[in-house]
Amino acid sequence: MAADQQDPASATHSDGDLGFLLMETARVFRQSIERAVIDNPFGLTPSAIRALGCVIRFQGDGLNVIAKRMDIEPMSLHNQIDRLEQCGLVERRDCSSDRRKKPIFPTQKAIEVMAGLDPAFDQLYRTMTRDVPRESMEQLTAILVKMRANLTADPGITAPFTLLPKEPAAT
Repeated sequence: MAADQQDPASATHSDGDLGFLLMETARVFRQSIERAVIDNPFGLTPSAIRALGCVIRFQGDGLNVIAKRMDIEPMSLHNQIDRLEQCGLVERRDCSSDRRKKPIFPTQKAIEVMAGLDPAFDQLYRTMTRDVPRESMEQLTAILVKMRANLTADPGITAPFTLLPKEPAAT
């Protein structure tokens, strides 16, 4: 191997850099999303929008499962879900096999709200990927999908998704 090339297996100093960079990028990305949606016409807080996005992403799951996937306490999510339900954006349904379970689903109005927020998300994406070639973004996406799959076997996390489903949610 040439002197100016490093064996990736021996480059342990950059391993920590990658982990830190991923966490720091996620933190800055979340802050940027919050700034992009803070003045939305729907009157939703950034936390409510995040909760709504997760209900859309993990629709049909219960509160505890969604909270775990969001890495927040169930009680914090419970309060958000209560507010979203009062706004007609989510609904809790009865579970025929377990009366205690209340799967959570987005309403058609929730999909419309997300569609209304989509221009802000698109602008943030354009800002974030400015001067990054499309091929590099495609490669990065494939790498992150693989890394995520290496870290979890949870099919809810690894399943492909979109926040704007092609078929409307049941109301």
